[in-house]
Amino acid sequence: MDTSVIEGGLNVTLTICLLMQGGKEVGSIIGKKGESLKKMHEESGAGINISLRNCPEWIISLAGPTNAIFKAFAMIIDKLEEDISGSMTNRMASNRPSITLRLVVTASYRGSLIGKGDCKIKEIRESTGAQVQVAGDMLPKSTERAITIAGISQSITECIKQIS
Repeated sequence: MDTSVIEGGLNVTLTICLLMQGGKEVGSIIGKKGESLKKMHEESGAGINISLRNCPEWIISLAGPTNAIFKAFAMIIDKLEEDISGSMTNRMASNRPSITLRLVVTASYRGSLIGKGDCKIKEIRESTGAQVQVAGDMLPKSTERAITIAGISQSITECIKQIS
């Protein structure tokens, strides 16, 4: 996470790595001719960049003032939840679907996220209701670690706010 001060607040670049299968979820976020992505950018004010990788993972980068990033992130999570709900049977759709995603953070951030005696990560889990797991090993050929977050959209969004 890179930070700098800009007019109107803190400017943060947050990189989110979502596990996608065949790009279906990313395609939904982008929308036809990029319309969904453009709308998210215009409504949130965050810069949103999606890059393709040579594996089933895509990287979605959100940049801008923290309030814009959180709004864009919430819109992305809501879109994923909408897509999951649409694919569920009527009986299953009565419950809010659980969403799982991975964040990529610098390895040095792991200690401050977990906290002494795991107290910080426990507090985040309890206050948000999200399941949070921090990878012990770095990503291959990288100095970054993955954080896996699972839960309903509000839990994940609140978790992201606390992690950032």
